[in-house]
Amino acid sequence: MKNNYNYNNLSYAEQLKYVKVPKFQRSLVWNKQKKLDLLKTLHKNFPFGALLVSPVNGNKQAYRLLDGQQRLSTIRDFEQHRLSYWKELNKHEYIEMLNRINEVLLTNHLNKINEKQFDQILDDDFEVADWTDSLESEDSHPVDRKRIRNLIGEFKDVINDYIHLNTLLIPVIEFTGDEADLPEVYENLNRGGVPLTKYEVLNASWSDEKIKIPSHFELGDTILNSVKEYYNQLKNDGSFDIENFSEDEITMNREINLAEFARSIGKLVVNRMPSLLSETPKLVNEMGFGLLGIITNTDNKKIATIHNKNSEIQANVVEILTQLDKLAKVINAPFDELLKQNIAFGKHKKAKKNQYLNGISTTFKILSYFAALWDRDDSYIQSSMKNIPSYYVYDYVAMAWNAHGDQRLFSYYRSNSKRNYTKPIPENEFKTVFYNWISDNPGIKKRFSKEIQTLITIHANRTYLANGLSASEDYEFEHVIPKARILENDAGPSVVHLSSLGNGMFLPKSLNNSKSSKTLYEFNKDADTVDYRLLRKQSDYFTESQFETIFHKLDEKQFENVNNFIDNRAYKMADQIVAGLNPNNDFFHKISANHTQQDHLKRD
Repeated sequence: MKNNYNYNNLSYAEQLKYVKVPKFQRSLVWNKQKKLDLLKTLHKNFPFGALLVSPVNGNKQAYRLLDGQQRLSTIRDFEQHRLSYWKELNKHEYIEMLNRINEVLLTNHLNKINEKQFDQILDDDFEVADWTDSLESEDSHPVDRKRIRNLIGEFKDVINDYIHLNTLLIPVIEFTGDEADLPEVYENLNRGGVPLTKYEVLNASWSDEKIKIPSHFELGDTILNSVKEYYNQLKNDGSFDIENFSEDEITMNREINLAEFARSIGKLVVNRMPSLLSETPKLVNEMGFGLLGIITNTDNKKIATIHNKNSEIQANVVEILTQLDKLAKVINAPFDELLKQNIAFGKHKKAKKNQYLNGISTTFKILSYFAALWDRDDSYIQSSMKNIPSYYVYDYVAMAWNAHGDQRLFSYYRSNSKRNYTKPIPENEFKTVFYNWISDNPGIKKRFSKEIQTLITIHANRTYLANGLSASEDYEFEHVIPKARILENDAGPSVVHLSSLGNGMFLPKSLNNSKSSKTLYEFNKDADTVDYRLLRKQSDYFTESQFETIFHKLDEKQFENVNNFIDNRAYKMADQIVAGLNPNNDFFHKISANHTQQDHLKRD
C-alpha cells in the first residue's frame, strides 16, 4: 500500500517562512505560556512535535500548513519580537545587562538609562553608533564610546543567539496524497491536543460548498465584508498568507463557501443583538451554524448534513438574510431596555463596562427564539414577543436549558412545534420556580455573579430605575447591606448571603464611591441636601429600624437572622420581576406607559 506521507526536515528561513495556511485552518488558540514553553524547547534543542505540510500543486518550494499553525506562528512572532520574548524568558540576565550598562555609563559620568530606554537601544533598528556619538558628560569627562558600543553589541549577540532561526530545521510530515482529502486529514489530526470544535470541523468539510451572494444587495455586502475581515484578522494574528484567499476575488465573484456563510450570518445576528449577545468567535460560530439548522429545518445534532441542502440555501439567500436581519432586531428590541445598565456613557465615554448585562443568555435559548418565529407572520411574531422576555428569565431560574439543549431547541422548530412562546407563563408557577431558585442560590461569595447581576439589572429596570431616577446619573452595582460591614463579622463569607439577589441594587456612582460602608440613611446625615427617599421606597431598601436589627444580628453572629432579611427582599424582587415581565399584569402596563412617556420627552 502506497504511503501518503514522507518525513523530512525543512529550513525555517528558506522553506517554511512563507508557508500558506488553508482557509479551513483554525484561529490561534495558544496562550503566552505555551509560546514561551516552545521557545525554551527550541533554545535547548529539544525535540518537539512535527508540522504537517503539503506541497502546493506539487511544488516542493511552496508549502501549505495543515497542522502546527500555533508552533510556526510562535516562531514567527519570536522573530518579529525577539527582545520581548527573550526578556520574558531571561528576566534575571536582562536586569544584569541593564545594571552593567548603567555602571559603564556612570563610570563615564553619564546618566543612567531605564528599561524603556534600554529596550529601544537593544532594538535591531536602533542606531547604536549615532547614540554613542551623541553622548556627552556634563563635566566634559571623556566618554569611552567604543566600550559602550561593544557592550551593547555583546548584549545583542546574546539575544540573537538564543535561537538561531537562520539555521533552524523543523521536522515535518509531508502529505503527498490527494489534495481532496486534506480537510479529512486535518480533522483526524486534531482529535488530540486542543480539540477542534464541531464548527471548525465543518469549516474543513464544507470548504467546497459554494454560495453566490447576489449583487446590489446591502446585506449581501455585509456578509462578504465579514468573510474578508475574518481572514484578514487570521492573517494578522498569525502573520501567514491564507491559501486561496483574495479580497478582490471575493468582491468580484461574490462567492463564498457554506462554512463562511454560516460564520458570517452568525456575526450578522450577534451584531444586531447587542443587548442579548456579546461577540466572541465561539458564539459567532454557534449562532451561525445553529441558524443554518433552523433555516434548513435540520436538527442541531445533524448540522453536519446541512451541506446537502446547499442548493436550497442558494435559492433563498436574499429571503434568508432579510428575515435574519428582521428577526434579530425584533428579538433584541425589548431586551434593549430590560438589560441595559444605567451608565451615563455620554459622560463617561471611556468606561470599560458593557452597556448590557446578558449573563443569563445561552446560545440554544436565543436560537429557540429564531426557531419559534422563523417563517411566521407578523401577528404570530408580535404575540410571541410579548412573552419571550418572561421566558428569558423563567427558563434561567427553571434551568430549562441546562441539559439536552439541542433536543429542546428542535422542539421549537415549526416542523416540530412541541413548544412555542405564544402563551404567557402563569404567575404562580413562575413565582414558585423563582422562589426555589433563590433558595438554591444563596450567594455566599464576595462578588455578584454575572447571572445575579443580570437579574438585579432586570429588576432595577422594571422598578426603581423605570421612573426617571436614572436621569443624568451614572449607576453601578452595590450591596444593600454594605459588604464591609458583613465581612467584619463573616470574613469568608461563609454564612451570610452577601452577594445574593436580595442584597443587590444599583446606586448612583457618586454616592457609592463616597459612602463605602454607610447605608443611604447614614449618607444622608452627611449630605442632607440629597434626598433618596424615592430610591429607597421603590427599591425595597431596608428601613432604618431594619438596618439597626441587621447590624445588631451581625455583631451577635446571628447570621441566619440577617439572611432572612436578605431572602425576603429577594422574594419581593422576584414578585416584581415576574409582574414586570407579564404583559397581562397592570404593573407591566404602568412601566411600559412610563417608558413611552420618557421616550416622548427625549424626542421633544
